[in-house]
Amino acid sequence: MIVPTHLQYTRDHYWIRQEGNEAVIGLTEIGLLAWGMVLFIELPERGAVLGQGYFAGSVETADSEHDLLAPLSGEVIAVNMLLERATMMLIESPYDKAWLFRMACSELSELEQLLDAQTYEANYSLE
Repeated sequence: MIVPTHLQYTRDHYWIRQEGNEAVIGLTEIGLLAWGMVLFIELPERGAVLGQGYFAGSVETADSEHDLLAPLSGEVIAVNMLLERATMMLIESPYDKAWLFRMACSELSELEQLLDAQTYEANYSLE
């Protein structure tokens, strides 16, 4: 499994790519493999203002449904609508084409709570 070193991570299996005061957010390969095959994904609306830990959408897999919780606080400024029609992209390209949404961060200090790749992989690997 790949855990790119240029990204940051959460304990809930999100990856975050910081770009100034914005963040691109996706799901890690480790998290996706643990959940199983994704059948449906619901993403937040563009313009939604979310607090860290707020409901942002959901992922339905063959076995269960998982809530997507915002890993950071801010406004959703872009949503990857392609995922709603092509959920296989999540497994095929989790760190590239399958980003979930982009946020304008309102609490930059939350970025300091994120994990680096080495810590994430050591603590949350499926091995």
